[in-house]
Amino acid sequence: MMYRFAAAALLIVSINFAHATDIRYMAESLSGADWRYSYLISNDTLAVGIEEFTIYFDTSHYSNLAVNSSPAGWNSLVAQPDSNIPANGFFDSLTFAQGIAPTSILGGFSATFTYLGSGTPGAQPFEIVDSAFNVIDSGLTQAIPVPEPSQSWLFAAGLGLLAVTTRPKRSHKLDSSL
Repeated sequence: MMYRFAAAALLIVSINFAHATDIRYMAESLSGADWRYSYLISNDTLAVGIEEFTIYFDTSHYSNLAVNSSPAGWNSLVAQPDSNIPANGFFDSLTFAQGIAPTSILGGFSATFTYLGSGTPGAQPFEIVDSAFNVIDSGLTQAIPVPEPSQSWLFAAGLGLLAVTTRPKRSHKLDSSL
């Protein structure tokens, strides 16, 4: 799991983003309808550090939100979706330190939830706010691409496996002259 997350972070560094702030997620099924989102936040072109962001959870698709993890120096909280108000739930994270500097990426944010929809949970709206709580960026989270091995690597691996398994075996004969 950590290797896939690290590989995804490297992919994100190498991709030229069209959006100033990019929040990527990896959805992981825990059991039944329980899931975990793990997030990577990229401050690609904002001139200031990101000190707070909010990711929204639609009332018709999510329940039982909980903070699973946050990086050191970040304080995260959740508010449950409430169809009686109606109000979407949210995952909000704030730091009083430097934040995510321009051209930097930070991971380690995750939330667990019960997914009320069908299939795999998808993109969510987010907002980045400044210290006066003005929205300075917004958008939709994007799935972290899971790297697929190229066909040539698969072909080479298959040939290597075939070569190893079809190699003639040496027979060991006992020397009767001993």
